[in-house]
Amino acid sequence: MYAPKPFQIESQDIRTFISENSLATITSSTSTYPIASHIPLIWHGEKLLGHFSRANPHVKHLQTHSQVLLVFSGANGYISSFAKDPENLSILPTWDYQIVHGTGNLHFVDNDALVKLMHKTMKNYETNQPKALHLNDYPQDVLQKKLRGIIGFEINMVEWTSCFRLNQNRTEQERAHIKQHLKANTDLVNAINKYNVDDPNNK
Repeated sequence: MYAPKPFQIESQDIRTFISENSLATITSSTSTYPIASHIPLIWHGEKLLGHFSRANPHVKHLQTHSQVLLVFSGANGYISSFAKDPENLSILPTWDYQIVHGTGNLHFVDNDALVKLMHKTMKNYETNQPKALHLNDYPQDVLQKKLRGIIGFEINMVEWTSCFRLNQNRTEQERAHIKQHLKANTDLVNAINKYNVDDPNNK
């Protein structure tokens, strides 16, 4: 991924971003075309954990080809010339986005590790629900049947690349115009504010 230095973020910011945007596109190379799956991942130390349906054809490929590319995306949106310079339209349009790429090696885990993984996953996503589901309270015969249909994995990460294109190369006045124009896209406005912390117009 092309990632000019002004748009790169720190490693701890990458970790936080993935926690908040956990649906990954997991891509592998094959002899014909790349193959991709869309899987939510959670952190466990420096590794990422997740699970596939055993019926997913990606599983068979990954049993012999462990190298994967992960893609995580966040807020994004079109930035028109009008948004940047409403008077003269002197600045070409672009697209703002938050993207993180990671490369690593994926390994499948045994059934005991899968059960632990599912408990971690449920705790991660159920904690803030109005009424949380706990796997210990779920009918165990039904749970065991469901677990036979999935396979857990862990990914040992090798390298991260980030590109948060959020107008860091624009002036404070230009960013103010952009945010005014993007009022309906609150996620993108919030991201622009977060990654231009020295801008006094961040409101």
